[in-house]
Amino acid sequence: MTRILVDCPRCGGLAVITLDVDEGTEAIGWAVPRHHGARRAVCTACAFSRRQGWRSWARPTMGLPLRLRGTGRQGLLAAYNEDHLAYIEAYVRDPLRREAGAPGGFRNASIASRLPRWVKAAHNRAEVLKLIARMRSRLA
Repeated sequence: MTRILVDCPRCGGLAVITLDVDEGTEAIGWAVPRHHGARRAVCTACAFSRRQGWRSWARPTMGLPLRLRGTGRQGLLAAYNEDHLAYIEAYVRDPLRREAGAPGGFRNASIASRLPRWVKAAHNRAEVLKLIARMRSRLA
């Protein structure tokens, strides 16, 4: 979650949200975890810029729509960045899928456990891979 790709609200181009240094957190009196820190969105096309304070964990996308999203026959699929999309694609391509959790541990702790069932269904594999290819084309 250190790099999130979203649509620019001004021009519709690619905007990147990254973690930003927040000098104001020391005044609070306790340390803020880095992934809860301030975020900054910058458009790569029109130089739009927006900053969100240290409470950004509540809205990591800053209310902007994700760039890597697509709607298939079954529903919506979205990814935060290229790495997240690559992970989903590798998971869908893998013919033998296993849970990443430890035996007796939490079953809802992996990224794959959060994917919709229609994405994980083997009979939807071709459709999901086409959807991922369309999503990947939005990067250019």
